[in-house]
Amino acid sequence: MGTIGSTDALTDVHSGDPYPVYERLRATEPVYLCGTGSYLLTRYTDCQRVLTERECFLAPGAHRPSGGKADRAAPVLSRVMSSQNPPRHTRMRTAVARRFVEHVRRQQPWLGGLCDQLLAPVVETLRHGVADMTALAEAVPRDTIMHLLGLPPADRDLVSTLVADIFPTSGPLPGQGCGGAAAMRQLTDYLQAEVARRRRAPGGDLTSELVRAHTDCPQALPHDELVSILTGLMVAGYPQIAAGIETGIVLMMRHPERAVFLDGPAGARMFVDEVLRYDAPVQFTPAPRIPTRAVVLSGVTVPAGAQVWPVLGAANRDPGTFPRPDEFRPGRDGARHLSFGGGAHHCLGAELVHLEMSMVLRRLRRRLPDLAPAQQPVQRLGRLRGFTSVPVVRVER
Repeated sequence: MGTIGSTDALTDVHSGDPYPVYERLRATEPVYLCGTGSYLLTRYTDCQRVLTERECFLAPGAHRPSGGKADRAAPVLSRVMSSQNPPRHTRMRTAVARRFVEHVRRQQPWLGGLCDQLLAPVVETLRHGVADMTALAEAVPRDTIMHLLGLPPADRDLVSTLVADIFPTSGPLPGQGCGGAAAMRQLTDYLQAEVARRRRAPGGDLTSELVRAHTDCPQALPHDELVSILTGLMVAGYPQIAAGIETGIVLMMRHPERAVFLDGPAGARMFVDEVLRYDAPVQFTPAPRIPTRAVVLSGVTVPAGAQVWPVLGAANRDPGTFPRPDEFRPGRDGARHLSFGGGAHHCLGAELVHLEMSMVLRRLRRRLPDLAPAQQPVQRLGRLRGFTSVPVVRVER
């Protein structure tokens, strides 16, 4: 297999605009063998197959094909739910899925109040000049997941720092393992202490409910799996949503004629889905899939035990699935984007993503319909998209 330009394609997609690289890979090497020995998949049909054929493609948990390369997966997140296979994955998902959804639904009024509270200082700042929207985009999902888990608001900075260190360790080009491992140990210790606190004084939060479930039936929810669930919810609970909100704000300003979709709940859902398709907040799955046998994908034989990475951002721009994929067009018909993954590992928080993004973007549309870029937003590079800076002003239209 070759390379794109002067470097490995895996480096190229992390260091600049990935979409031209994806386009070339889809046309010439849709199953791309990286210098690391991993395979990148850039066609929608291949990605969808790997995400949904559970018997053939395993997550890199304890149940792995022998002799493969799965042990090269980043160890920092190896115990979270997205890295597991049955029966562990089934047990963990069963323990949390219904409870998580119920807590999200109950917290909708609270979330609306949070959005209004966080938006108020932005509105005030814009009376006098420029506001950077990235702080709002991060605060909404961070404070929401902490509220759902019953974590003290005073720990916001600690949580932000730890998640920022851990998140880059996922994906096919992980960050510094030592920093991520240390942050993971610190986050695990922090969550262990929260679990112990709930045993002494349970509340109405999701952590307390999971602790009660463990106490009632330790076999159905062992202690280590309880902590792993909480860890996964923390790490996955807000960086992706923050990136989606950042991208949504930028696209609202770039395409004001499409922002009218945000005027109603059904249209807002279409707008959010197109944001997620057009520029997937997370470009790769958090963990690879491991074939249990040799498989043929787009004419390429991938050996058993290899690391296979569905590139969600590339699949969502596949012209064979999405007509005119490089256009931002809410209300598209046809296939669903793959930003939530698929199959048994379909994103547990998909409804929370829709809820938070819709609430923030609809309120911005209603309260600040005259937003415009103060200067060019700064795109984030790597597995996590979104922007590191989105400076805005209000203008008369």
